[in-house]
Amino acid sequence: MGPKTIPPDGFNYNQRIADQENEQMLLNLVRLRYLEMPRFLNVASVINTYSRGGGAGVNGNLNPVNSPIGANINGNWSDRPTITYTPMSGQAFAQSLLTPLPPSVIFFLIQSGWSSHRLMRLSNSMINGLHNEIGTPGERRQGDAEFHELLDILHQLQLDGALGMHFKGDWPKVDVELVLPKQGRTDSIEKSIRRFKEILKLDQDAHIFEIEYGVILEKENQILVQTHSIMEMLANLSWYIDVPEAHVIEGRTESSFKPDDADLIHVRVSKEKPKDAFKSIQFRDHWFYIDDRDVASKNTFTVIQILFSMANNGSGSVGPLISIGN
Repeated sequence: MGPKTIPPDGFNYNQRIADQENEQMLLNLVRLRYLEMPRFLNVASVINTYSRGGGAGVNGNLNPVNSPIGANINGNWSDRPTITYTPMSGQAFAQSLLTPLPPSVIFFLIQSGWSSHRLMRLSNSMINGLHNEIGTPGERRQGDAEFHELLDILHQLQLDGALGMHFKGDWPKVDVELVLPKQGRTDSIEKSIRRFKEILKLDQDAHIFEIEYGVILEKENQILVQTHSIMEMLANLSWYIDVPEAHVIEGRTESSFKPDDADLIHVRVSKEKPKDAFKSIQFRDHWFYIDDRDVASKNTFTVIQILFSMANNGSGSVGPLISIGN
């Protein structure tokens, strides 16, 4: 019986744990929107024990006048899952939330095919002095026009196959260089490369550029990125979330931030449970959800989960998924 339980156990627990992680991330985004501390709970292990048993019997009476014969059959089945939850806390975990993401993580994901526009806008606050948008109540500003133009060019170069990178060193201490063609194969690519260098004040004759974390340029032909920490990224995104107008009027939270560009993520709110939600959670007597047809928001939500996973240093360790059958 043991091997037969693996397919259903694997699929079912995988789905439920994935749902729990997604709903937890959405819940923490909403918590930050109401200025509450986020809390993460990790499923450390799942041990599922199955047991089965049965019995049969026959009884009778040797009395020649009255000799009834009886029989009985019984069986039992039990499914006893033991699920262990580990609160993700402590200094190491807090440090992973508050430490800015290394540029190598962002550009590694870009090299892997994820949208450079979405990743850079989500994870960066500044590139060579050009500012991204910030949505928190303490500091709200729209992004610089050249910052958004730069991300559009970077994304187009990625789509055109004209964006390369060099990675040097062992993970996680990896140095990154951005590599552009010496000569674009089309006029459009050549024009994009020239404008990219012009915006960042790079040498038009150079084609390899060091990428570093920082604010102040220390040498020529360097691309300095100031990245968000996971906490900064989540806090910034939380102010895109729709909330009931009454909650703003009553002072429970502040007004939503509306960027000039399209929202990176659109979390909607409803009094009733939504019927067509990608993910939804109930909080303060309202339902907050991402519409299943909102592909852009679903994409951003997936990227958030990946970045969170890469930033986590393993302080909330994950144990094995075990199914035991008798």
